[in-house]
Amino acid sequence: MAETGPETISSSVPGDSSRTRRAHTYSRLTTAIAVLALATAGYTLVRLDSMRDRLDTANAAIAAANVDRDLLRAELKSQASRERQAHRDLNRRLDSLNDAPQQLQELASSVEELRGRAEGPERAWSRAEALFLLELAQRRLTLDRDIETAIVALESADLRLAALRDPSFASVRQEIAKELQALRAVQRPDTTGILSRLSSAEERAAEAPVKGILVTERSAFDRSQLPDGMFARARAMIGQTFANLIVMRRVDDLSGRVITAEEAVLRRQHLQLLLFAARNAVARHDEQAYRTALAAARRSLGDFFDLSKPSAQALLAEVQALEPVNIDPTLPNVTNSINALRRMMPSRRGPE
Repeated sequence: MAETGPETISSSVPGDSSRTRRAHTYSRLTTAIAVLALATAGYTLVRLDSMRDRLDTANAAIAAANVDRDLLRAELKSQASRERQAHRDLNRRLDSLNDAPQQLQELASSVEELRGRAEGPERAWSRAEALFLLELAQRRLTLDRDIETAIVALESADLRLAALRDPSFASVRQEIAKELQALRAVQRPDTTGILSRLSSAEERAAEAPVKGILVTERSAFDRSQLPDGMFARARAMIGQTFANLIVMRRVDDLSGRVITAEEAVLRRQHLQLLLFAARNAVARHDEQAYRTALAAARRSLGDFFDLSKPSAQALLAEVQALEPVNIDPTLPNVTNSINALRRMMPSRRGPE
């Protein structure tokens, strides 16, 4: 029996062997062609299915686009119709407004006439109120040097004039604006802080160490600690007497003066009075009295108090720090606005 493999086919007849090899070769070629044809057909079917799916998707997108296009056309038609209607309404309203300028002019004339009749007393009252506020600002600055109240008064006066809506008061309002700017630029001292520091210094002055040797009373004998026996007690009393008879202390020339307790108290009280005078000068905005009192306190500390002690040094440093503070800054003039407003007001009849 002949084999179908690649080996040589054995046969007894030589011619039959060659024919058998040709038949097997044709059979293998035909099988390969058939397999290739089947593969090509399968790939073609797969591609056709994929192409058909894409065509279906494209058809659906085209249909949706057609629907959107129809909707947009309908919307454009509706928008065009509304625009034409709005244009007609606008033309109709513009035609109705042709007579508006004349009507507005007549209405403005009527309003001005009514305003002139109704606002005459009110305008006079507003002018008088603004003048009173300006004079109040001047008095507060001159008498009490109260910058905050003066600023509030000037701002209130400006609001009264602004409510009148009269351009003729522009010059007065300009003067008020200049005065407000000048007042806000004033370097105001911290009066509360200065008073607190002076009050604290005044309290510390009551315990300040005084320069000199303080005279104290001689200590009495402590008889409870004397020994028993007449001779021993006499010896102890004589020794204690001689011990208190002469007391030697090492002092320098500056603090070698002997002072009594009453003199030390008087020096502290004098320093306290000087600090109190400075505090009173701050409340009265008296720059000269303030500097004079602090200068006297500084000299008193240097002359009569022991500056080698930390408490005295701290008190002197506080006085030196407070002395150059300007408690009475130069205030601007706020009478220009008053004079400008008085010139615009009608003259009064009768005694002023």
